Amino acid sequence: MITKEEVLDALRTVQDPELGQDLVGLDMIRDVQIEGDRVSFTVVLTTPACPLGMEFQERCEEAVRRLPGVRDVGITMSADVGSIDGV
Repeated sequence: MITKEEVLDALRTVQDPELGQDLVGLDMIRDVQIEGDRVSFTVVLTTPACPLGMEFQERCEEAVRRLPGVRDVGITMSADVGSIDGV
């Protein structure tokens, strides 16, 4: 059984190169849902025009797919301007 903590631990490996922190620590990962072998979550960017959006999505999917038992990953990309402290 896949746990939310395992998913978050996997996503901690995805770093924002501009801020030098992982996406979980930056509170950019939200709404983690696990249904059997499917994991879904939302990546909340600081701006809708974030040039790293596609890269974050690909890296997050790769990180979660490495977990044993994960067969499908669903990622919703969103933006919340001002949601990251210090930005």
